[in-house]
Amino acid sequence: MAEDDTTASETYELHGPKNYSMAEIAELVDKEIVKRRRHINVPARALKPLADMYNRLIWWSETSSDSVTREFIDQTIDPKAKTFKDLGIEPGALANLTFQYLQGYRSEDYYDLPPATEREKREERKYVHIIDDQ
Repeated sequence: MAEDDTTASETYELHGPKNYSMAEIAELVDKEIVKRRRHINVPARALKPLADMYNRLIWWSETSSDSVTREFIDQTIDPKAKTFKDLGIEPGALANLTFQYLQGYRSEDYYDLPPATEREKREERKYVHIIDDQ
């Protein structure tokens, strides 16, 4: 694509076969790293000033009001734009790629565990897991 002159001045929408919400991606990540993280929905109007204050308190950039703005944008796919198909590329499903990318974020207790098989995923959906923290 970088060296092909026919792709110059073209718009490409490079997305996978399925659209994911932020909550769905967070759930995929939690399952893959075998850890339940807390996700709190905070409105953008409250989160932007908090992000700016946070960046003033620490010397490395963790977040910014711009990243908060981008997180709340719902991207719409341009039907006229070219896709992976026009480049001769078949995109993979995100759910099939998470293990290799997220294995390093697992704790040492689960690091060597292989990814869940399709059968294990089906079995997990059959049951409701109740965790009693008391």
